[in-house]
Amino acid sequence: MSLPATCNLTSPSRKIRVNLALPLKSESKQETEQAHQSVKDDRMLVIQACIVRTMKSRKQLKHSLLLAEVMQQLQNFQPSVPAIKKCIGILIEKDYIERLDGENDTYQYRA
Repeated sequence: MSLPATCNLTSPSRKIRVNLALPLKSESKQETEQAHQSVKDDRMLVIQACIVRTMKSRKQLKHSLLLAEVMQQLQNFQPSVPAIKKCIGILIEKDYIERLDGENDTYQYRA
């Protein structure tokens, strides 16, 4: 974007006032929705990474302890319990963790 500027340098007053405050273009509703969706996807990946780190260090962990550990480690945002449960389900499908046979509330890390 170019702005035409003319200047009369022969005038006795050499101070020139230029207004640089241009009106800002507001985001459209679609751009806002895309931004929210990308933030949500990024947060899901962060939750999954936190679960994998925790399970890698602990090898076996009960569901309630895993939820507490993930909530404690994630300080940038407070993840919801359903989001953590969804991430646990995704990691089970990807074979990163598994449920123990005798106990449904205990998870084991798969290397």
